[in-house]
Amino acid sequence: MEEEIIIVGAGIGGLTLARALEQKGIDFQLYEQADSFEALGYGIQVSPNMVRVLRELGLEQQLEEVSHLCLGFELRSFNSNKVLATWQLDNDTPYYQCRRADLHSLVFNSIQDKSRIHFSRRLESYEEKDNQLLLYWHNLPSTTAKALVAADGVRSVVRGSLFNPVAHEESPQYRAASLFSKHQAQYAGYAAYRAILPFQDKYLPLWGKATVWMGKNHHIVVYPNGNEQNSTSWLNLVLVVKDKNWNPQGWTIPADKKAVARDFANQSEELNEILEDMVVSPEPCFKWGLFIHKPLPYWSRGKVTLLGDAAHPMLPFQAQGAAMAIEDAYVLAKYLASERDIEKAFIEYQQARIKRTTKVQQVSRNNANIFHASGVKAAIRNFVLGVVSMTVPSLLNKKTAWIYDFDVKTAVS
Repeated sequence: MEEEIIIVGAGIGGLTLARALEQKGIDFQLYEQADSFEALGYGIQVSPNMVRVLRELGLEQQLEEVSHLCLGFELRSFNSNKVLATWQLDNDTPYYQCRRADLHSLVFNSIQDKSRIHFSRRLESYEEKDNQLLLYWHNLPSTTAKALVAADGVRSVVRGSLFNPVAHEESPQYRAASLFSKHQAQYAGYAAYRAILPFQDKYLPLWGKATVWMGKNHHIVVYPNGNEQNSTSWLNLVLVVKDKNWNPQGWTIPADKKAVARDFANQSEELNEILEDMVVSPEPCFKWGLFIHKPLPYWSRGKVTLLGDAAHPMLPFQAQGAAMAIEDAYVLAKYLASERDIEKAFIEYQQARIKRTTKVQQVSRNNANIFHASGVKAAIRNFVLGVVSMTVPSLLNKKTAWIYDFDVKTAVS
């Protein structure tokens, strides 16, 4: 059997790469450690740069059918509920908001040959030996591969082996145990809560935008998602707080909804009512920790490369984690299609992407400080936002133009 490109991880990055490779006629196999395809139904913001990639993959119409159109943003004070800034997007490409599960499903369903997608397959380590790429799986025989793309998320196993030349001299079991701890992402000091509510008429003032309450050690993002013409519309809540202590990791840790509502209550009657609705809703609220890794010096080595959160874990304070993974996937597929030498294609992909993703990582980290500012820093932030919003709101669009105006099709030669 001819060796193929192996993708590890069926998140949005891995799925997008599978779709892009299939379009270009490049053989691959996609492996996911979960037992079945499942994505949580909470919201995701699909910014214009992300939409352009999905358009190139022939998925924009399906995206529109499950999405809410975001027209702008509103920033408020967490303490006073005062509107600090409001502005309309001026991009020629839509900004959508949808359920994460819907986005995953439409990309998954677009892959024609489902026999290439395998579940319950967990990669423990790999090694390159005698010009062969050997993959070691949990409770399964080892296999060989033409190349390995690790889209295995913020807790990537592959990342550790990639950065340790000694790994090739150790047993696979040793590498999995010792190297992962050294190169795993670190807890960033923030905990976040996700909740979702069926959209009600009383939420209409929040329609068509993302609303952010910013305060000392807290911030809240609220936005609608789903397409009211084709499916149920929802109100998505993301509540973030500084929290020094974190032990568990994951997306499905149940939260005490009453405690969350109490901790995030403020002067906004509108927000407090939403929090009360969350408490009585049958929909669960989940807590998860935010993890980051300092920008990596490189992502590719030999026949192995990283993609998405495996390459550049970032805080969600610019809502660009999924967007960067989708951009990565499109660019990588383009280089794999145009360059017969896979190792060279991996290096060209890395060179095309690393500067941009590093900058987004840094901006996302800086936004955490802006959102959670207090005292004099908060007063300065509020004053500047107010002046700019009232006099030259176009500056607020220009601040993110380098992100949203990016067209991956023309940016990659």
